[in-house]
Amino acid sequence: MSNKNKKTNEKPDEKSIKKVSDKEDEETLHNDREKESDDKSKTADTNLTEKEKDKIGRKIKKAVKYSIHTWIFRCFLCALGIEIVLEMLGRHSILGGLAFVFNAPIVFLYNVSIIFFTLLFALFIRKRVFGIAIISIIWLICGVINFIVLGFRVTPFAAVDFLMVKDTFSMIDVYYTKFQQILILIGIIAVISGIVFLFKKTPKYEGQINVKLTMLACVIAWGIVWGFTNFGVKHNIISDDFANLGMAYQEYGFAYCFTNSIIDNGISKPDDYSEEAVLAIKAELDEVKVKGRMKKPNIIIIQLESFFDPNGLKGLSMSENPLPNFNKFKDEYPSGYFTVPALGAGTANSEFEVLTGIKSTYFGAGEYPYKTTVNDTPVVSLCSLLADQGYATHAIHNNKSSFYDRNDVYNTMGFDDFTSLEYMYNVEYTSTGWAKDYTLTNDILKCLDSSKGEDFVFTISVQGHGRYPTGEDTCEDHIQVEYTFEEAMEEPFHYYINQIYEMDEMMGQLKEALDKRGEDYILILYGDHLPSLNISQHQLSDSTLFQTEYVIVNNINLDMPDEDMMSNELSGKLLNALKIPSGYAQKAHDLYEGEELDEKLEMIAYDELFGENYIYDGHTPVPERHMKMGITPIMLDSAKSNGDSVSIIGENFNSYSIVFVNDKKTDTSYVSSTELIIESEDVSSGDEIVVKQVDAAHHELSETNTIVYP
Repeated sequence: MSNKNKKTNEKPDEKSIKKVSDKEDEETLHNDREKESDDKSKTADTNLTEKEKDKIGRKIKKAVKYSIHTWIFRCFLCALGIEIVLEMLGRHSILGGLAFVFNAPIVFLYNVSIIFFTLLFALFIRKRVFGIAIISIIWLICGVINFIVLGFRVTPFAAVDFLMVKDTFSMIDVYYTKFQQILILIGIIAVISGIVFLFKKTPKYEGQINVKLTMLACVIAWGIVWGFTNFGVKHNIISDDFANLGMAYQEYGFAYCFTNSIIDNGISKPDDYSEEAVLAIKAELDEVKVKGRMKKPNIIIIQLESFFDPNGLKGLSMSENPLPNFNKFKDEYPSGYFTVPALGAGTANSEFEVLTGIKSTYFGAGEYPYKTTVNDTPVVSLCSLLADQGYATHAIHNNKSSFYDRNDVYNTMGFDDFTSLEYMYNVEYTSTGWAKDYTLTNDILKCLDSSKGEDFVFTISVQGHGRYPTGEDTCEDHIQVEYTFEEAMEEPFHYYINQIYEMDEMMGQLKEALDKRGEDYILILYGDHLPSLNISQHQLSDSTLFQTEYVIVNNINLDMPDEDMMSNELSGKLLNALKIPSGYAQKAHDLYEGEELDEKLEMIAYDELFGENYIYDGHTPVPERHMKMGITPIMLDSAKSNGDSVSIIGENFNSYSIVFVNDKKTDTSYVSSTELIIESEDVSSGDEIVVKQVDAAHHELSETNTIVYP
């Protein structure tokens, strides 16, 4: 029993132990499960947080990507980069561009704000990247053009140069070799291809275009530009009066000066402009009377292209004096320094001031009134004032007639005739393609012979025109030249000096011919501006970069002193010396001076060209437009068959004479001044034949009488 009981007692203990062990295992398992559950819960919580973080991150990235503020900031950074590049290009120097940033930080940021304002308009379109790229490319193209232009002339690229595109293409062979022209063409094709590629590859903006905020940004940017412009002009930080356009670009930056040249055109209306104000000026000027006996000699004015006296220029030595005639004239006749509005280019503005007495600086930055105003609007000038006294009025230019729109300008001014290159004969050319000035003597004499009375002959020379080439055999070696100031410019100077030597020969020949005629005459010679030869101010001893020289050769003992004068003073001083009545612009120089002169003269100019013309009682006293092209009539006599060709017989043909059959242009071969040849297949019996003068740009300038082919 006891053993049985003992066994019995032992078994429960084992079971008990087992139960306890199982219980502990269960508890451990339970705890492990709870722990695992907690771990899973914690892991789930951690994963959820990471997802939330990713979601928040994506939202932030999306917000940044599509935020208007982000795009505005990108535009600003882009504007910074563009402006720096533009200044480097405009100065032909990386360091020069960077120096502008640090030396004129306020003006630099002002230029940045102008570019920034234009870039903001890209935010209105879906292809924002493309829009920003296009606007940036436009700015950079303008900068590159400025870089190129400054390589050939001193005057930088301005908006008015877009009006000169046709003239530029007609002179492209003068400035660029065929290889360079091919490179330019390749560059243009590359830019266009790049634009097309950008348009295809740049993504579209997927966010919502916030038009209101974008417009607000544009308004604020414009407000900054407008506000600083007014503040800067008022406090002399910048200027809106660009007397020296090249210096203005250097001081005030490309973006400001170029955009100003786009916006600022014509003459701004004076604040006090009114009929009463103009009539008050008129009343004062009407009191300026001409006293003395009138003299009416033939008047010949020659504006000499890029002409000045290089004797005494520091760094330059020559084997002989290139201007013996001009220097002799200076010793014997009235002469002095001649202040012009241009440097290295801008011939037409010097010409405009001489003829009208009005300053070209009253117009917009870099503007040519010949291209924007007086090519359509009549203006009182030496031409109309002398025509009132019975003078026959002639214009001569040994370049194409449409250069600077002269064919329209001279017609509007009331010239009787205009002899351009298309109406000249036996013309010689320089190695760069400019007509030499020798032929001007014969053309001037033809004008003087064309009328019985007095003649006014206004002549524009072209032989001294740049670009000035390098290399051997670029010109006839009349004079040997050494130039130590800048070695790279010695060959261009050699070419230039030998051109003005030949121009001086023409002056001597012309004076001799005028003396032989036995008629009273005045011959005025002056340079339109200094040549583009990198001449610096400290190389000039007694003059400035904006001064050439003039001389008034005459055989009437003209009572004029040796004095320096402005180009817009010449017409008034000449008329006063001859006791010929002046126009109101010329009279203003007699009555006013200093700031008062500028205020009154600008009022007169605005009234005549843009206002109500109160000063001339509502009409301009300029002869009606009746100008003919050429002084020598071109006549068509007959046409005769030569088998495979047809000879067109007439008078005074030249290489610009083109045969038209039934108003259709034919391939014409120039044989002589009396014969042209066309193919027989181009004409049939009964066809109408006419000969037209056609310039290099395919403008039809005039035509002969018509004949019928037999």
